[in-house]
Amino acid sequence: MARPMKSNVQRKEKRRSPRRVALMPAEIFYPNQNQHLVCMVRDLSQDGALLDVPLAKQMPFVFWLRLDGETTLRFCTVAWRSDNYLGVEFTEQILDRQRNERWGEPAVVLAKPHTPA
Repeated sequence: MARPMKSNVQRKEKRRSPRRVALMPAEIFYPNQNQHLVCMVRDLSQDGALLDVPLAKQMPFVFWLRLDGETTLRFCTVAWRSDNYLGVEFTEQILDRQRNERWGEPAVVLAKPHTPA
């Protein structure tokens, strides 16, 4: 029996922030390891990334990622994995989102200018 052809209609994006093609090298650092692992970032958003990683199924659930040209490390949580790819969420964004969902947006406090008496 013939299978239905896939439609060329684009599916609605379900991510919280849009991803853009990145194609940049990065390094993975994880606890209790003295060495780092080189990977390729395939796409990137404010909240996460798609990483091309050899032996992705053997990677730990959490690790630090440093993008090429950056000095800061992003703490990552694996959202899904396949043989050679990891979908990761940047943990700080996850925590901010949960905080905002629970407590609302952070309040901005504006001080009144002090006028001497």
